[in-house]
Amino acid sequence: MDATTVLISLLGGVSLLLWGLRMVNTGVTRAFGRELGKILNFSLQNRFKSFLGGLSVTMLLQSSTATALLTASFAGRGLVAASAGIAVMLGADVGTTLVAQILSFDLSWLAPVMLFVGFVRHSTAKTTRAKNLGRIFLGLGMMLTALKLLVLASGPIRESEVAQYVFSSLSGEPVLTVVIGALITFVAHSSLATVLFILTLVSTGGIPQDVALAMVLGANLGGALPPILATLNADVASRRPPLGNFLCRLTGVVVLLPFLGLIEPEFAKLGMEPARQVVNFHTAFNIGLALFFILLTGPLGRLTEKLLPEKTNGDAAALRPIHLDRAALESPQLALANAVRDTLRMGDILEKMFRDLQVAFAKNDSVLLGEVRDSDEVIHEFNAGIKGYLTELGREMLEEEDEKRCTEIMTFTTNLEHVGNIVVLNMAELVEKSANTQVSFSVKDVEDHTRLFEMALANLKLSFSVFLTREEAQASILIREKQSLRDTEQNAVAAHLERLRADGNMDEISSAMHLGLLSDLRRINSLISAVAYPIVQEHEKRVKAAKKAKKKDKSKKNFGPASSL
Repeated sequence: MDATTVLISLLGGVSLLLWGLRMVNTGVTRAFGRELGKILNFSLQNRFKSFLGGLSVTMLLQSSTATALLTASFAGRGLVAASAGIAVMLGADVGTTLVAQILSFDLSWLAPVMLFVGFVRHSTAKTTRAKNLGRIFLGLGMMLTALKLLVLASGPIRESEVAQYVFSSLSGEPVLTVVIGALITFVAHSSLATVLFILTLVSTGGIPQDVALAMVLGANLGGALPPILATLNADVASRRPPLGNFLCRLTGVVVLLPFLGLIEPEFAKLGMEPARQVVNFHTAFNIGLALFFILLTGPLGRLTEKLLPEKTNGDAAALRPIHLDRAALESPQLALANAVRDTLRMGDILEKMFRDLQVAFAKNDSVLLGEVRDSDEVIHEFNAGIKGYLTELGREMLEEEDEKRCTEIMTFTTNLEHVGNIVVLNMAELVEKSANTQVSFSVKDVEDHTRLFEMALANLKLSFSVFLTREEAQASILIREKQSLRDTEQNAVAAHLERLRADGNMDEISSAMHLGLLSDLRRINSLISAVAYPIVQEHEKRVKAAKKAKKKDKSKKNFGPASSL
């Protein structure tokens, strides 16, 4: 077999392995992503549970990068401290080594079975979860097939003089070998795939043992880089766990590298075959890191907080979406969480915009009014970004609950954009006109629209809580507050018209502006309260279904078989 054919075969085998890993990862996240998130969230009570949570989730996902992104999402929402996130990542690193241990055995006989079962399941599935189960089996079958192909393709490397010269020249150059292993892993975005590839080369005698061990260290180091890059534009809380994990791996590589020449003979004394030595070294390295750093996650977390401190001053990142990571689209739950986080940031900007308008109206501040108009452009950018992100997510088949949440987010952001339009196109124009024409409002009018301003602002903040938690109790309160504002607006309009009839000298321009402001506040209140109705309606459906089921059970008992005397 010539060198070109060998190279093409290796590239094809590696590509199939990576694609199989991707299919398993996406299948698990789409079928059980919500359950995995709950497992990980439940395990964040202490460092040891966090470690076990990261280990178990990674063994299912077969990707420490996916676990890192999930952990970063929890950290960004304030649900996990940096120290707990680092413990999760230590468990994730050990989880990938256990997967490598399983796949290092000859399971090629399972490949046809996995491919057949996966194809049948994926083709005949009626639900999204069943289809993704088929995707998982197909991915596993592809991975096992790819490993068999790699073993066959790497066989000629042992007889190749050029390959032997290249690999033998790396012997005695551990630093260079580590760098090469890290680069290969970074390009592949999978330390598991790199380690499995190294195993196939070692099993056919393609590379020396010391080179293989150094490349394993490089694979561990390179595997920590993709999560750092994936969270580069996220908030600092999301970036700390991946950074802490990278510091752990970097420390382990730096400490172990000088002793690599002493470690190799010790593993050889155990009498294991070369490939088993490599995979055991990979496992021992990560377990050793976990045992050492699990008790130091607190200091390591504080170190990441110092390296990535919270920014107290506003910056450009605050004026654009920062959580809409395309890499997270593989996991619908993670992508939806990212969209929710940027939607809440969009809400914060709208809330500030609303407050600034109120101050500008009270003080005739034209500068602040200009900032209100600038904020509206930011609102448009957020809405466009979130919609585009969720549209891309929606191209894949989603679970019913995820699809419903996707629709809720898009509807809420659209309503927030409409609120911004009312504030800028209607209310800001009225404020500017009142300042230019020196309109004077009556004391009662000022009291009325100030009261409605405060009520609308309170409902706006409550709508964010309802949107985030989806709790029926809060949604019911928001609906009641909406009606309360509507009643207050109607009473204010009626009182103003009565004053207008009683006082023939009242300024008609100020009257029209006042009524216009009241109408705009009522429209804004309707838009922000719309998020509550689907939640209340869904709760009512569940209550009715429960009553119906209870009534059905009761009738079964009443008309059941008579007991024997």
